[in-house]
Amino acid sequence: MTDSPTLSRSTALPYRVLAVGTTLLHFAFSLLVVFGGFLAWWQPWVLWLHVPAVLWAIAGQLRDLPCPLTDWENVARVRGGWPRLTETGYIDHYFTGVLYPTAFKPWMPWVVLGIMLTSWIGLLLR
Repeated sequence: MTDSPTLSRSTALPYRVLAVGTTLLHFAFSLLVVFGGFLAWWQPWVLWLHVPAVLWAIAGQLRDLPCPLTDWENVARVRGGWPRLTETGYIDHYFTGVLYPTAFKPWMPWVVLGIMLTSWIGLLLR
């Protein structure tokens, strides 16, 4: 991706760093939602982070809530001279068609729920 003629590299760089940092934070949040229960097998305090993250993820799926991390990434991307994420957001931009086929998209919330429930059942059995 090339810089726009009116945007110098020195002006764009901080925003690009922020965009990448936000992407990494978002990815870490996604990992926490999906696999945090397994991490709690080893470090139980992680549940204090995992449970609210799961509740936010479920609320976002049920209510189609705007994600602040996606909004922050979009602002940083645009100010850094990069295009916005796809209109459908972070998951569709980075995961759908990359980590799993697009045809699996309707099933992925159920797959994630299954992984989380498996981790919680395992945690209860430990």
